[in-house]
Amino acid sequence: MGEVKKGLDKSDVAVIMIVGGFIGMILSALLVSLLGIVSIILLIISILSVVIGFLEIMMEKSNDNAAHIANINAFQNEYNEYVEKLGIVKSGTQVTLFELGKYDFEVEILHYLWIANNCIKFFPMAEYYKSNRTSSMSKPDISELKLKSIPIDSILYFEEVGELRKYTAISGGGSSLKGALLGYAIADDVGAIIGSREPITTNVVSEDDRRVELIYKDENNEVTNLEFRHDAYDVFKKLIPLKELRKIASLNTVQGTKETVTNGKKSKHIKEKLKQLNELKTDGLITEEEYSEQRKKILESL
Repeated sequence: MGEVKKGLDKSDVAVIMIVGGFIGMILSALLVSLLGIVSIILLIISILSVVIGFLEIMMEKSNDNAAHIANINAFQNEYNEYVEKLGIVKSGTQVTLFELGKYDFEVEILHYLWIANNCIKFFPMAEYYKSNRTSSMSKPDISELKLKSIPIDSILYFEEVGELRKYTAISGGGSSLKGALLGYAIADDVGAIIGSREPITTNVVSEDDRRVELIYKDENNEVTNLEFRHDAYDVFKKLIPLKELRKIASLNTVQGTKETVTNGKKSKHIKEKLKQLNELKTDGLITEEEYSEQRKKILESL
């Protein structure tokens, strides 16, 4: 639980001065006939109070902006030292990772992405933290930024989830007063009806909720996943093409077809052998015992 603020800060005092000043101006205007010079003095004091209050708020805002910029610069310096310490590669390849933010809201954070020591590595860039987590009062703890390192051998696959939907939005076609008056001036009632029609426009609208899931086994051998924006799909296809689910499924299909063809040829070959063996027995060229022994060997080769 946060600490309870004691007393009034400068912003509170400035607001009180502005409100009090406006109240003073109203009272001085109402009582000018009764109080005379006192009312005028009250009006002057009230105006000064309002002006000073506004100046105080402007100064406070300026100080807040200066403190905010100072915190951004301080965080950037800490970030630079931290990435150098960890050996982070500021690669030209970046992907946007969906993560849970400070209050368990989903946020999108841009990450550096590179491959080293047969691992795919991710590290958050500073922009999100400077834009969303830094204020005049505070800045993020640099230790919150974690390096993710996933052995490529532990990656099961990556796939595209969600869909891209497109539809046509139609607008217009309603009545226009200006068009109706112009149409009436040209062609009486019929012209008014025609002229009142606004032009119909169409617009193709896209809704894209596609994401990319990277499925892998963690250090405890448990299956887990990371979710990325859809533009990560082309990145993964270049870096780890053999982990694409579509390609894995395609290779399995091809392998299954090859095995089916091989087994079919083998089965046909065995049938021919059994037929030849049976003909030898029928022609009396081998004994019943020899036939049984050879038939057993052929069947065991299945």
